[in-house]
Amino acid sequence: MDQDISRILAGWEYVPGDLNVRVVDGNDGRRKIQVRMDLGLMQLEWSGRPDARRPHGCTTLLEYYREKHRRWEREHPGQPFVLSRKDCWALSQEAATYYWRRISFFRLKEYERAERDAVHNLAILNLCWKYAGHDEDRAMAEHHTPFVTAHRFQARAMRHLARDDYMGSIREIHAGIACIEGYLREAGHFDRIEACPEIRFLRDWEEELQQQRPLTEHEQLRSDLEEAVACDEFEKAAVLRDKLQQLEAGTDDPEGEEDEATEAE
Repeated sequence: MDQDISRILAGWEYVPGDLNVRVVDGNDGRRKIQVRMDLGLMQLEWSGRPDARRPHGCTTLLEYYREKHRRWEREHPGQPFVLSRKDCWALSQEAATYYWRRISFFRLKEYERAERDAVHNLAILNLCWKYAGHDEDRAMAEHHTPFVTAHRFQARAMRHLARDDYMGSIREIHAGIACIEGYLREAGHFDRIEACPEIRFLRDWEEELQQQRPLTEHEQLRSDLEEAVACDEFEKAAVLRDKLQQLEAGTDDPEGEEDEATEAE
């Protein structure tokens, strides 16, 4: 068997600082993601667990520990369920593979799949946060949760943006900020909210989208009205003011409505 990967890497130059990703068809007929690394490549499954393994016979390690938690509560009611350092380390290794696939999906514009992998890792972090037996593992979960949450809502916002739905993207950004703020409050980290880099990123992104998005009809009329007044174009301003008032009142043709009312009288 030829185990030299030089042929695979030939013509695929590694670019430092860039995420080099491509999709290939595997020998098993399933799609794979390949990530170009400095000295080789990483290959990930398109769906399921990224490394295609079945830990303890389960589809994922997260599934295994969830079932272990449910079984513990049935068999040991009232006794706390605890994840050891070894358990949390194993879960973090699974999360790392999902992280690589998540950022690959972002590059491939597969935003729904990116969100799905973010949700998986958030479930891992939540499990460790609730049940880790050591403070270091709880701290790890607390540290990474805002980052993965921001990725989740970034993926949702990008799905809207792909359809030029700027307002939909902005709503998702607002939801992401609220979710991170709520988590930090629940964790007792009120002092971290303003300094949180993920919240700052989302706020900066929202400001950028607000500047890029097309104006609504109401905003465009108000802008045109302000410009007409500034240029002393009073007749034009009067027309624009009437249109703006009609729009705000929710009527398209108030004069026509008056005519109909007159005829009825």
